[in-house]
Amino acid sequence: MKTRTNIFILLFFAVLQCNAQIEGYWSGKLNLGPTELELGFDIKAVENGFSATLDVPAQGANDLPVDETTFHDNRLEMTMSAMGASYSGELKGNVIEGEFSQRGMTFPLNLEKSEKDAQQARPQDPQPPFDYRIEEVSFVNEKEGNTLTGTLTIPAGEGPFPALVLVSGSGQQNRDEELMNHRPFWVIADYLSRRGVAVLRYDDRGMGGSTGEVLNATSMDFSYDAEAAFDFLRNRKEINASRIGILGHSEGGIINFMVAARRPEVAFLVSLAGPAVNGIEVLKEQQKAILRASGMTEEAVQFSSNANAQLLDIIEASNDREEADTLLRQLLNGWGYNEELTEQTVGQMASPWMYYFLKYDPTEAIVKTNCPALLLNGSKDLQVLASQNLPAYERIIAEHGKTNLTLRELPDLNHLFQHCETGSPNEYFTIEETISPEVLERIVEFVKKN
Repeated sequence: MKTRTNIFILLFFAVLQCNAQIEGYWSGKLNLGPTELELGFDIKAVENGFSATLDVPAQGANDLPVDETTFHDNRLEMTMSAMGASYSGELKGNVIEGEFSQRGMTFPLNLEKSEKDAQQARPQDPQPPFDYRIEEVSFVNEKEGNTLTGTLTIPAGEGPFPALVLVSGSGQQNRDEELMNHRPFWVIADYLSRRGVAVLRYDDRGMGGSTGEVLNATSMDFSYDAEAAFDFLRNRKEINASRIGILGHSEGGIINFMVAARRPEVAFLVSLAGPAVNGIEVLKEQQKAILRASGMTEEAVQFSSNANAQLLDIIEASNDREEADTLLRQLLNGWGYNEELTEQTVGQMASPWMYYFLKYDPTEAIVKTNCPALLLNGSKDLQVLASQNLPAYERIIAEHGKTNLTLRELPDLNHLFQHCETGSPNEYFTIEETISPEVLERIVEFVKKN
């Protein structure tokens, strides 16, 4: 028995030693031809094995989820399904030699132990002292049974105060709508609450402490989360229940109209780069604009756009996701896509969220909304183009007499409402400004006016 115990102890310490070898922060550079892209994996031992997150410092992306991490016989395997990516490597001494694969492409990637860089602060990040109250809150979406967690900032004084709910853009984001070390919702909340407006910002379902179905959720599901936030504020004694509005950024600028169309109690809306056309039209123009900004020749832009248009036209003509799935596979097989790339492409385009977003036309909700709405677009936004969406709003105004809509195109601002050179998403991380002060001023002025 004593010998067996000794063997067990030796095996136990061997496992601990193995864990210690792989635990830590591992980074390396992908060779992408003309450029290199650094990736970093933070690997930790947990009760049933390992967990990991991915950083892409040059893109300001931190703590991206790694769905599955295994380490056995010196082999490391990691899967990032949301990105359609994976990593496979072998620990050899102090280096993991392996390959990173994403959407049918594979690149050599060797990883070495390093130190994780601290996230850089931005000049507009709020700094104490805070002359308003900060309260961590939670509330329930009664329709779907999920709980949302967030932060409510309440101005100094007795109140009751006007208030805004902040609704983020596409993809699961935290309450600060954190992207590339920018925290625009935190900046907005701080600016407004110092000027007499209460603000509720919350983690999207599946982020932070918020729960709820994500895989099959659509913009409509997210609108019920936003409506739950609105109702939560209506029951707070510090808040003026007749002066609560909703601010939405990007997809959030669709969601806020969904809520206001159902709930006439919504006092006002602010839409930051909210689309006025369906997602198919948004993506067609977005792709061309971003490719041109990247320096691609016009011939290459048109070739890529035509291919993309064929995929989107299938979505537009389909009656449901199942039909779209079948037709997309037929087209991709005809193009010679391999099985893996076909699955990834169809899985993305025919996913519940994407299919709904592509087909959804916001016109009806905009027409049904009667409260004052401030609609801001940046002139250099390459994701939701002002040249496409402001004319669409103008048509709605002309055809339906919507005197409640106020449109503004702001010069030299990108999709995040930063002052920029080209508007390309590649600039987001390098720009120190989180959000234009002019935008913040316009929001406060509009809220107080209404």
